[in-house]
This record gives sequence, C-alpha cells and structure tokens, in this order.
Amino acid sequence: MKHIPARALAIALAGVTATSLLAAPNAAAAPDGSLPVISEVYGGGGNNGAVYSHDFIELFNPTAEDVDLDGWAVQYFSAGGNLGNTTPLTGTIPAGGYYLIQQNPGANTSLPGLPSPDAVGTANMSGSQGSVALVDDASTRVDLVGWGDATLTEGSPAPRTANGTSAQRVDSAVDSDDNSVDFFVDTPTPQSGGAETPTAPTTPVDPVTVTIAEIQGTGDTTPLAGQTVVTEGVVTAVFDEGGFNGYYMQTPGTGEPKSAGDASDGVFVYVGANGIYPEIGDSITVTGTPAEYYGMTQLGSATFTEAATEFEAVTPVAIDTMPADPDIREAYEGMLVQPTGDYTVTNNYSLNDFGEIGLAAGTEPYYQATEKVTPGAEAIAYEATNQAELVTLDDGRSGRYMQGDKDVPMPWIVQDGDTIKSLRTGDQVDFQHPVVFDYRFDLWRFQPTAPVTGNTAGVELPITWEDSRPSALAAIDAVEGDFHIASFNVLNYFTSLGEDYDCDAYTDINGNPISARNCDVRGAYSQQAFEDQQGKIVAAINRLDVDVLGLEEIENTAAVTGDVSRRDEALNALVDALNTAHGSTRWAAVESPLQLGTDEDVIRVAFIYDVTTVKPVGESRIFDDPAYTGTARQPLAQEFQPLDETKESFVGVVNHFKSKGSPVNGDADTGDGQGHSANVRLAQAQALIDHLENQDDWADKPVFILGDLNAYSRETVLSTLAGAGYSNIAAEYDAGYSYQFSGRIGSLDHALGNDAAMNRVVDAEVWDINADESIAFEYSRRNYNTVDVFEADNVFRSSDHDPIKVGFNLESTEEDDAPSTGGIFAMVAGVLGQILSWFQQLPIIRSLSS
Repeated sequence: MKHIPARALAIALAGVTATSLLAAPNAAAAPDGSLPVISEVYGGGGNNGAVYSHDFIELFNPTAEDVDLDGWAVQYFSAGGNLGNTTPLTGTIPAGGYYLIQQNPGANTSLPGLPSPDAVGTANMSGSQGSVALVDDASTRVDLVGWGDATLTEGSPAPRTANGTSAQRVDSAVDSDDNSVDFFVDTPTPQSGGAETPTAPTTPVDPVTVTIAEIQGTGDTTPLAGQTVVTEGVVTAVFDEGGFNGYYMQTPGTGEPKSAGDASDGVFVYVGANGIYPEIGDSITVTGTPAEYYGMTQLGSATFTEAATEFEAVTPVAIDTMPADPDIREAYEGMLVQPTGDYTVTNNYSLNDFGEIGLAAGTEPYYQATEKVTPGAEAIAYEATNQAELVTLDDGRSGRYMQGDKDVPMPWIVQDGDTIKSLRTGDQVDFQHPVVFDYRFDLWRFQPTAPVTGNTAGVELPITWEDSRPSALAAIDAVEGDFHIASFNVLNYFTSLGEDYDCDAYTDINGNPISARNCDVRGAYSQQAFEDQQGKIVAAINRLDVDVLGLEEIENTAAVTGDVSRRDEALNALVDALNTAHGSTRWAAVESPLQLGTDEDVIRVAFIYDVTTVKPVGESRIFDDPAYTGTARQPLAQEFQPLDETKESFVGVVNHFKSKGSPVNGDADTGDGQGHSANVRLAQAQALIDHLENQDDWADKPVFILGDLNAYSRETVLSTLAGAGYSNIAAEYDAGYSYQFSGRIGSLDHALGNDAAMNRVVDAEVWDINADESIAFEYSRRNYNTVDVFEADNVFRSSDHDPIKVGFNLESTEEDDAPSTGGIFAMVAGVLGQILSWFQQLPIIRSLSS
C-alpha cells in the first residue's frame, strides 16, 4: 500500500491557507476543565534515538464524567499548517482518565511498543515540530497544541521535541490556551484508557542471511518486515546530508533489465541523523531490519562492515524511459539505472522548495486532460495515463529550500553557488549519469547518487539541458499582421500596498514582507516588492508590442477603497509606468464607463491601447449580469478605430471567469476534469454571448473575445462559445498553451473571434515567458532562499499566465462594394440628417422656431 504523506499533501495544497485546511472552525479549548484535552504528543517513534516504536497522541479527561468520543477525531498538521492526517475516535474516555491514539511506526519496529491503544491512526508525525487538533462530533475544535516552529498553535508553540522526547502537559487538568506555558518536553509517558504498562522490547533473535531480492520480495511490501537480516552489496548512492540519512546498496554483479513480477536487487539503508556512512563503490555487509517507509522498502536499525574482498561491480540498467506498469517499476525500486530516452520537464513548481522536477516520457510535457479531450471518461483515462508515466527527478534531499533549508542554495537553477540558469517546462533533459529509481513521498523518483544543491561546485549534475529562453523571446516578434491584439494577466497588480492596510504578509529569508495576504490587497506588501513586480510587467507589455491589450487581475481601486472615483487609479499608474519605460506617450487607458458592474471584485479587467495606432470609439461597456455578480469579474467591451480612418473598426471584450479552485452555489467538482464551478463558468459564457448579441451596432464588426476563461480548450465553456460562432484562434494557429498547473499544461487564457474577426486574423502566438518558468523567478518569491535569483525588469515570470498575441489585417472602408448593415444605417442616418438640416433652413420653419 503506497501512502500519501504530509509532504505530498503540502505540494498538492500549495497556496491554500492553513485555516482553510482545518475541518473545524477556530475555537479556543476549554480552560475551565469542562472538556478533554490533548495531554501529550510524540512524533519520534521508531526513529534513531527513539524510545518507542510508534508515534502517539494522548488525551486526558479532567471532568468528573466519562466522555463519549464517538464521532470525534484528532488531526495532525505539519509545522507549516498543512493537514496531514485525521484519525477518527470511538468509545469513551473515562473521568479523570487517559485515551491513547497510536500512530504509524518508524523504521525501528524492534523498540518497545505502546500500551494497548484506544484508537489507531496512520499519521507519520514529525519528531520535532507540528500541530495536533482535537475536534468533537460537531467538527468544533476542542483543543490544539503546536510545538517547535508550528504555525497552528494556542498562544505560542510548545518547545521543539527530539526523537527521544515528547511534548507533555504540565498539569493534565490545566489548559491556559497558551501551548508554551502548558507544555514541557521530557521522556515520553504514554497512558491509555487501561493505563497499561508499555510492552518490553522483543527478545533479539539471530539474524538470517538473505539477498536484497529476498528483502524486496515480488510485491509492494517486504516479506521480511520486522526480522533481523544480514545482506551484502555494493554502495550505489550516499545521502549523508539533507535529511535522507542513508544510502543505497545493490547486489554485486547485478544490473539486468527487469520484468513485472521480478524482485529488485537494490535497497535503501536508513542510518539515522548521526549514522556512519560508507562511500559510493564500497563493498559492504549490512545487518538491519526490513520495513516499509512511506511505501518504500528499506533496512532500518542498520550497521555495516566492509567486506574483506571487493565485490563484483554493479552495472546501471540502461533503460529508454521507465515503463508505466507499476509492477515493472516495483521491480526496479532501489536500483541504479541509466535513462537513455527522451524526457521533458512537465513540472517545475516545487523546484524552488523541494528541489524536484516532474518529467514526462517523450518530447512534450503532459497536458491537462480537458485541453486535449472532452470532459468525462475520456479525460479521466487521459489523466490516468499521465499519472502512470510520470517520474520525478529529485535532489537526494528532504529539506525545503524556502523553509528549513533557506540557507542552502536551491538546486538546478542555482549552480556553483551563484550562477543562475532557467529550467523551464518543455525543456528536454538528457541523463549524463546514472540515477537510483525509488519511491518516496507518494511518487516514483530518480535520485542522484549524492545530494544535489546549488552548492555542488565542480560536481556534474545528473542531467543536462539547453536554455530555451532565447527562442521564447524571439517568437513574439514574428507574429504577422498589420494590427495586434492580446490579453495579459498582470498577477494581481495593486498600487494599494499591504503595508498601508490591515494585511498579513508572506516574508523572505530575512523576515521582510513581500506579498500581502488575508486582506483585500492581493498584490505587493511593500513599495520595493511592488517595484519588483511592476518592473517585470512593464518590460513584458512593452516588449509584447500590440495595439490593444486586455488586462486581467488589475486592482479595482474603487472596490478596495470604497471610492468610485478611484476605479482607474491602478490602471492609470500602470500606463504611466509603461510610458516612462517606453520613453514617450505610447499607451493610454480605456476609461471606466459611467455604468459600472454590480458588487464588483477587488480585481477587474481593463483595456489599454497604443495611441499612435488606434483610438476608442464611444464609451466602454461593462456586461453586468447576475451570472458574474459575486462570482467573477464582469466583462469589459470596447470598440477601437485605427487612426487611419479608412480602415474598419473592431471590438475587443476582455474577460475573467470564475476559477476552478472552489465551488460556488453548490457547483462542486464532479470529477469529469473541469474542476469546481464548471456550470457557473458555463452560465458566464452564455451571458457573454447574450450581451454581445444585444450590441446591435457591433453586429457586423470583427469581435475578439479575450482573457482568462478558467476553462481548458475542450471544456463546455469553449464548446458553447464555438456553438455561438466564436472560434478558438490559438487552436487554429497552433499558437501554444498559456498555463501550467500541477505539472500539466493547457490554456485557461483564450483569444476567440467571430466570423468577421476570423476572416481578418493572419497569425497568433502564445508568448511562453511565464507559465513555463519556475515560480522562484517571480517577485513574490524574491529572497526566499539564500541565493537571490530574481532578475529585475526581465520579462520572465512577470505573471503566472502567458499572454496571447493575435495578428490581423483590417479592410478598407473605402473599398467596400457592399456596405455592411451598420454602414447602411449610417448612410440612411446621414441622408435623413441632410434632409432635416435642409428642412430647418426653410424660411417658414426658421420663423416658427424663432
């Protein structure tokens, strides 16, 4: 059974606040002693230096009555506040008595066991820090303890623990709602409802000599769990820093290709934080205890001796790309392999934090299923294939470069301590050295043979790749057409700063606030951070070089301040910055119309335009509709006329539909691949169609629908717009994709055109300067690690979405043989105006009017 640990959850839930992860609302415990409390927490079970084999959580009932715990639960959170595990409780906790919840064991299962537990869970708790909450059958939090550097606490956290210590309540009957006051650290003292004595250590037995293949077995788990064994092998990889605390060894002379049902010849040996390590290539004999750790077979409680004579060398298995068959993968677990086939970066989101890179087999990244196939069974099957094929290239470490290991330069994009190199989604990698294939943190991985950090000066990395940035820059300059229109998500561009409002902040390595959180300001916290953000956005927009640009995620200053007259404040500030950087007045903003939207969001959509080529015609139009109110940004439409008035005008509509991340109006994810709120977005698409159909004066004009529709290309939003006559320009011109999420690429951002627009479009390109880039280069992550990788005024990672540039030509109005409906109306109106003017000049009429 492969388990999902806290680390995997932290990746999957990245960006979600700790509060939103809680199953229970925030509520103080009962300091009056009227409810059970958490009396002890221990996370070092089975680790090096541990006292007991298992982690545990202990409760105490300070009341005079038994308490029924049916429906209650304990929740374990990582130090960062991510929910790692929930254990349901049953039975009662006696008056003045204890209740013991056993959690997962560590590698050393020969240590003393716990008293008979009252409940059993599967949490892999940290030996040093974390949080535990007790919630009742109404999901109300009854008690909370955080220790070490935990972010979820009552008051300040309790002291940090070690593998041989637990956090214990000073007085089981006293709860002051301050963990630092209520808890101390000492040797664990687990007590269960029966208050039984801990079991004695098991009597040692003579070890049995086995091969590594016998330790691994032919299934998912070792058949020799808990036994003491002796085996021999050649050391293939050593991880003596960074948290893995162990090494790999492989049976001498092995290295043949494997088939499903074979046993692996390699295994991980865990030695603990203060263990003794061999060197790569050493021939050794190991005594240890087989166990499963997060689904990976390993030897724990291990010691080794060097062999008297050198063993036959291990040969890395040459393998094209790792087969997706899980049984074949299991057969290679822990073995040294040499990939020879094509691998492409498909996920670099966690590169700056966990130092890992998702790799797709072949020459393309993995796509979001609904970018390629229709929602439903086809999409589910498509994604299942992606998941089965994925392999993650790891750094041989468990540290986090933007948390506990901030002082260690992050790997891959930092080299030799200070050289910065991009590693983008879509980059092809070649393996120049063998790697170990293993299973950690719920993912199949390639591990380097030694830890990789940005400090590995003079050490060749296991992979090589070419910088793809230059070709990305050049691509946008080649888009054909006399005119160009585009959309750009400006990543919550707010001139209102977090430091000026009641905002919390995300902070850098030195504690300096960078980006705002928990308030209406969604952008930069400080002036310096704002300038970092603005510099990249300005550089990108000016380089994009278009006549009309739709913007998403720009501050609606009216909604932030409550002052309607300030609605365009952030928009105008961006225009000023663009013109200053350009060196002349090139850009202007389309002003807000008199009629605004209902209950507008703090972010909005907007238009800017090149004053040297086009001008707005009339007032802009907000499509106010119940479909958008309270769930999305109202679309903004504007007609534009080339300054060469012999050319026809055209219309742009910029949009930002409801996101996939959360449900509204009960519209939850159905599992068909479209995420949350699919029907809400569908209603917004229909509202957009309806409003455009009601703009009679634009009936025959080229109309471009732009922006973030939060729907991939094969989803119902796009098929509905296509059914109304709006074609997907990027798809027709194979322009690329605009977004990367969870290691999958696709386009949430679109450019669509009606028939009149499509007859004039000549080219299109998605400018891949953002979605392919590591988030480490974004302003919001500046100085989170000891090496500052931020590149000021550089276009790359100016946002998380890529802009789409469309090139088109406009027809001459002087050459129209057959006037359009709009032209006929204008002609008739002109003739009637001339008749009226002539009629008004008649003497009798003039005398009557005077």
